[in-house]
Order: sequence, then structure tokens, then C-alpha cells
Amino acid sequence: MLKRLSFSVPALLLAGLFTVFSPSDALAREKVDQVSLSFSLNDDDWSQLDVDANSEGYLIDKVTLYPSGSEASPYPYAIVVLNAAEDYYFSSIKSKYFTLQGEGASFVEAARTNSNATMTVSVRLKDLGEGELDEPEGLTWHENGVASWQPVNGAGSYSVRIRYNGENMSVASSPKTEQPVFNLSTKITKPGDYVFQVRANGLYKKTKGSEWVTSPVMTVDEAKLAYIRQNASPDLGIRGQWFEDEGGRWYQFITGEIPMLGWREIDGDWYYFDASGYILTDQWIEQRYYVGSNGKMLKDTLTPDGHYVDENGAWAPK
Repeated sequence: MLKRLSFSVPALLLAGLFTVFSPSDALAREKVDQVSLSFSLNDDDWSQLDVDANSEGYLIDKVTLYPSGSEASPYPYAIVVLNAAEDYYFSSIKSKYFTLQGEGASFVEAARTNSNATMTVSVRLKDLGEGELDEPEGLTWHENGVASWQPVNGAGSYSVRIRYNGENMSVASSPKTEQPVFNLSTKITKPGDYVFQVRANGLYKKTKGSEWVTSPVMTVDEAKLAYIRQNASPDLGIRGQWFEDEGGRWYQFITGEIPMLGWREIDGDWYYFDASGYILTDQWIEQRYYVGSNGKMLKDTLTPDGHYVDENGAWAPK
């Protein structure tokens, strides 16, 4: 994702951002003396980063958090887009121009565009996610052998294991899922009592995972076993429903989960959801994937602006 000696903004993000700055522009506008930003994880959703501007002359336009870091660095990082206020411009991209506070934030690099009225800043974050995760709640067996639970704030994945008549059936390492749901129907092979256990794993390296939590017992007789076999699904087996309101289209699984801020596969197609849970349409995502008017990621075709995306949906320059 990132390319450079140590750590940098994705190349496509910076491509074409630099513009020629005319001295006459400076005479008509006032320069932003310094960019000062404060970073903190959102208390209600650790996948979101709150950024505050501590000086005048500019506003925060967009913040994108990359919790897993990059190939060049294990630390999380953020891309922050700033817009200068009317009659202001950004006068520098040097590190001393920026004051960054909170979450171990440190400057990586920056670029200006739009006659120096827009600034894109890359920031490394060292101290995200310190603490221990809450235990998963709402552990539920579904009739077709699918297990689900309520999402845990700050969890990057969940470890799952199943027990039959009190014995652990997962001999190898426990499988992991990024979603608060897991298909265990293939593990239910004979009558008896089944429980599943789940543990939340931290989204960040400094986050301590939760303790294991055990579900209620599901007693399986011959009739229930036959039902599970008949209704077992090769995927999660958890369906949901699309909704639409004035904000756009959004999806809710039968577990109650509403996907937000990222990619989710639904019925074989990939969709990108914003922080409010609405799908994005007719635009590039991460400067690499394109979602069409129905929100589905395009594959093995040309995008409306004439770029080819391969069978995995990734932009493939020719």
C-alpha cells in the first residue's frame, strides 16, 4: 500500500497533487502560520479517529485511518485532508510547520494542491488502542448452526471455538473472523450438547484481547441435526435486508449488525460502507477499486472514466 524508504502516503494519493504556486496568490491571501492537530480514538468506536484543528485558517475535510499500518511500518497511520479557509493558503509542507498531539502522532509527509488551499498530511500513530477489550455479549445460536454475538468496540477480529458435550472440538488453533458471526454448521455432526466460545482480539497491537465467553447450550437431537444439515450454508448463512432512506442505502444482518466503515461481501458482491453505514456509489475507493451506481465493486471491466479493473476489482494499468 505504501512505497518509500520508510513510510509514506500511498503513491496514488499524492500523484498529481503538487501545483504551481503563483506569488500573486500570496499577495491576495493570508498564509496559515502553522498547522496544529490533536488526535484521539473515538470513545464509542475505536475504528474511528477524532482529529481536532487547534489553530485558525483551515478546516478538517476528511480523515482516513489505517489501523493495520503498512508493509513499511507496523504502526497505524492516518491520512488527513485539510482545506484552508477563504482567503488563506498553506505556506509549507515541512515537518516544523506541523504540531501534532495525542496517540503518539508523528509527521510523515505532506502535499499541497488546489493552489495551496488543500493540504494532505500523512501521520503515524504509535499509541492507539491501549487497554483491554470488553467481553463479547449476546452470544446466540441460530437454527442453522450459525453462531453470532454483538460487536465489541476496538475488536479487529474474533477467535471462535466449539465444544461438544463439554469437550473442545477445535484441535488446531481457533479460527478467526472479522465479523461477529461464524458458521459452525459443519462442526455439528451428531446429536449432543453444543456450545461455542468467542474471544475478541484487538484491532491494534497495544490492545489486550478479551477473555473467552461461552454461549448457551444448544441441544441437538436427530431431528435438529437433520434440519441443520438441510439448511447449512457454505458461507455465513446469515442473511439480512437492504434499507434506503434520505441518506442512501444501508444493510442490516439478521443479527442486528449494520456494517460500517469498510468493505463487506454480501451475496457474493463487495460493497463499501461509510462511517454512517451507507454504501458509497459511483466513485473510486482507496484509489484502487471502483463501485458502481448500485454500490457493487466492479470487476473485469472498464470503469466509467475508462480505467480497467481486473477480476479482483483492482485497477490494473495497461
